[in-house]
This record gives sequence, structure tokens and C-alpha cells, in this order.
Amino acid sequence: MDYSEIKQIFRELKRTSPREDLTAHIIFTEDSFNKPYSLLSRTYRISSDNKAFWPNMGGYSIFGYCLDKTTDQGVRLDYYMAEERDITGWKVEDCYILEQMRDAAAISNPYRMKQDDGTVCYFFGDTCIRVRESHEGEKICLEPVAGDQTACGEWVELSIDRVHGYCTLLERRLNTKKVV
Repeated sequence: MDYSEIKQIFRELKRTSPREDLTAHIIFTEDSFNKPYSLLSRTYRISSDNKAFWPNMGGYSIFGYCLDKTTDQGVRLDYYMAEERDITGWKVEDCYILEQMRDAAAISNPYRMKQDDGTVCYFFGDTCIRVRESHEGEKICLEPVAGDQTACGEWVELSIDRVHGYCTLLERRLNTKKVV
């Protein structure tokens, strides 16, 4: 998917269903930076709940959160992106909406299995992700380790940014309190 498609989808969502939100990952090209960065360091999570996507909004901003969690938390991506303001800025290599990833709907019914090495595998649909679990109070936090999906009858390794995306969706599911 390209960035203009995500922008269009987010704007339509905010116009028609303002209370709903979607999440996307934007991966910037390696040559956007003056030194090498890992895939997670070049990948940012954004939400449809940014001013740039709301109709008739007085301001314009897109805040992003770097997946490596070491830098750029809450950075104004619209200032840096070639597709937004700075034609010599960061160029989008790829992007996708987490809620539209394959097997995202199957996350509502995951199977959990502890591993001997202390990690945990979650299975849903044709996807398996391996994570390290931790807790912040009552909140479950998942750190991505690896992941696989079946494709044409064979297991295919997922890129770490995709595993991170599934962790984000799974954390939301696991941390949702049921109201009785």
C-alpha cells in the first residue's frame, strides 16, 4: 500500500466514523537518513486520530512513534516526510494498516503457549508470533521476537515490523476489560 492510500482511507474514516480509529506502520527508505538504521528504527506507528486526517480541522499534524522505542516517540512526521512538506525529506518505502493485515480478525481468539525459553507463542488464524511477555500493573506488554504465517502450505517468516504490528493488535485484545 502506498502512503496516499492510507491517507485517503484515514480521511474517509474520520469523515464517516469519527469515533473509530485505525493504526498504520510507515516504513521509511534507508536512504532517507544519513546513517544506517534498522527496520524497526525506520518504522513508525501512526493513528487515524491525527489532525491531518480529520475534516475541517484547524491544524495539520501527524505524530508518529518509532517502533524501536529508543528515539522519536511522538515526533511530528509531517515535518520530515517527503510526501507531506519536505520534498527532500524522508521517503516512504512501504506502509500498511494493522487492522487490515492477514489474520488480524483472528486475533480475537488466540491460542497461547509458553515456551521452554521463557517466550510465549500466540497462534491465530494461519499466524504464529513469539513474544516476551511483561506486565505494567494489570496491563500485558508484548515484545516481538519472531513470527510465521502459512502461505501456500508452507511457513513463511514474518518481518519484525509485521510481528510488532500483530503485538500491537494482540495487546489491545488482551488488555480489553470486558464490561459485565
